[in-house]
Amino acid sequence: MNHNDYDVLLGISPDIRQFAETLIEHSCFGICGGKARLTDVRTGSVSFIAGCEGDRFKVLLPYAGQTLTWEVIFDKYSPEESPDFIFGSEDSDFSPDIADIKTLVDWDYHNPYALLHVIEELLRMYKAHQERIVEAFDRLQFEYSSLVNQSDITSQHVEVHILRFESKVGPISFLIRLPVDFTRIPPFLTKDNPGEDSAILLISFLSPSSSKITPQLYLSPKVEHALGGAANLRIPAFPSDGCLLDYVPNVSNLLSNKVDQVVANFEKRKEYIAAFLSHFGRSLLEYDADAFTKISFLFEWNDFFFIFLIDLPQFFPQEQPEFKFQSIYHHDAKRKPFIQAFGEYPYSPRWSGNEMAQRAKSFILNNISDFQKASVHSGSLN
Repeated sequence: MNHNDYDVLLGISPDIRQFAETLIEHSCFGICGGKARLTDVRTGSVSFIAGCEGDRFKVLLPYAGQTLTWEVIFDKYSPEESPDFIFGSEDSDFSPDIADIKTLVDWDYHNPYALLHVIEELLRMYKAHQERIVEAFDRLQFEYSSLVNQSDITSQHVEVHILRFESKVGPISFLIRLPVDFTRIPPFLTKDNPGEDSAILLISFLSPSSSKITPQLYLSPKVEHALGGAANLRIPAFPSDGCLLDYVPNVSNLLSNKVDQVVANFEKRKEYIAAFLSHFGRSLLEYDADAFTKISFLFEWNDFFFIFLIDLPQFFPQEQPEFKFQSIYHHDAKRKPFIQAFGEYPYSPRWSGNEMAQRAKSFILNNISDFQKASVHSGSLN
């Protein structure tokens, strides 16, 4: 809870503050699992004591990539009574019967979660209301029904919102949780980013018949980091003649392929390190046992000792490792160990780990003499 939340809570009457506090701390709404925010605390009393007498406030709720603003109205003189609600002006036709709102009918003043449960139920009803509106527009009805009936996407994974103002309809938002399995991502990529694994696709139609359709992909920080950052996750534009049934699975498959690539690269690095340990294990100094991105050895050639380091890139084997020779005798002008790095040498991503280890041995034997000379002539003794 941040300072703004505390300030809002302090303005609410103590007799109903528990409901607002629980709503802020424990809300997890919709596909995005977003938090509720409270604002505009006021009182219906004519005798207002500034600071702690508020008994009505607005709740900002995440839904379908939009923010719904609903007003919650208590009576501080009868705090045991259930609250009233005022919904947004654009949703004048959303007016559920109180008798159908079970959590409101069974309101329990002694349960601090009571307001949270009412809003959860109202959001489910609002979602069903928006889905009914979709049925009035042939194109939107086709987009929605074909997606949830003919793909891996279920209605529980989709939120739709149609903005209506007077005679204007639009924009229309489809918020979709993509069914991508992120559990296979190697743990080292996610251990510093706790939280949910999620990929959310927001697709906006300018109007029910518009060909201007804008897709946006939102990844949880954990997933974005694991897949190499936003720069590696560009999604295709929505085709002018496309539909959700074709486009959404396409984006989902794109992400699944990214996960496959990350897993395959990790396994290839692991195989590479294992091959080098098998060939040169007795000379090992250290290696990265989590991400398998580094390994180093202490070798001897004609009584000349040197360290051989290998750095494996994230996208190995498509990108080749970097080899480094490091002198244990000499340093450079900055008094750092004298090093020569090699990023270009005979290499094929199709080679097995064993073949790469054998070719690395040949590379070392072909280059160590030159490195020894460079170390002696260009470096200074430690």
